[in-house]
Amino acid sequence: MLKTGYLAKLKSYPSSEEHILVMRGRGNNELAPSRELLKKWKRGSITWEEYEETFREKMESPESQKRLDEIARKVSEGEDVRLICYEGEDKHCHRHILKSLIEERLESF
Repeated sequence: MLKTGYLAKLKSYPSSEEHILVMRGRGNNELAPSRELLKKWKRGSITWEEYEETFREKMESPESQKRLDEIARKVSEGEDVRLICYEGEDKHCHRHILKSLIEERLESF
C-alpha cells in the first residue's frame, strides 16, 4: 500500500513500511521539487496548479521516472511504502503529487 506522511510523525509510522524521504538533500532529489520551484510556491508567486504542472514536468526526467517505477513495483508486489516530507498532512505538498503519479503507474503492473 502507498501512503504519505510527514517528518514530524516519522517515529509513529510502522517500521514494517519502507519510508522514503522525498525532500531535497535526503538522498532522493529526483523526487523533490527544485529549490526555485519551492521558493516560488512559498513566496506565493505561483498557484498550486502552476506548482503541480511544473513539478509533474520535472518528474518526466529519466531519473525521476526510474524511481517512480521502482516505487510502483514495490507497491504492486505488496510492500507498504510511505512518502515522507516536511509539510503536515493537511498542507499542499509534492508528496501527494508523487503518490498520484505512482498510483497512475500501478495500473500498468
